[in-house]
Amino acid sequence: MMLLVACDALPRDPAGSSEAIRRHGVMRVGLVLGDGDFGRAASARLLDRLSRQTGARAAIRPGATEPLFQALERGDVDLVLTPLDPESPWMTRISLSPPIATQGRKDKRLDYYAAMRNGENRWIMTVESAARAVADPGAGQ
Repeated sequence: MMLLVACDALPRDPAGSSEAIRRHGVMRVGLVLGDGDFGRAASARLLDRLSRQTGARAAIRPGATEPLFQALERGDVDLVLTPLDPESPWMTRISLSPPIATQGRKDKRLDYYAAMRNGENRWIMTVESAARAVADPGAGQ
């Protein structure tokens, strides 16, 4: 019986992201403004789905990639929506959802992601599940 009770606490968010989002009713979202509408529709679908799942509204903070990723590492934002080059040094410092949108092909391809703070496993699983559900057909291919 004790094992079943303990399982409810897994996966965990050491910094408490999921709990804070639900308690405050706000997801702090960094938005990297890209070229044109790339990723905009998929981002809107993702935020809508996450809002329904968590009961939290999105508080958008527009900005550039580097400062928003630094804010993500500090815990000042919960999520960053951004196009990201697969060669970016940030690829190992943050957790990424599956791509929710893709622009271009082959070596000129750019994927659009939801980025989360490493280690916040419950939040990461929530975002990854929502990202798979709302991704544009063919994203990441």
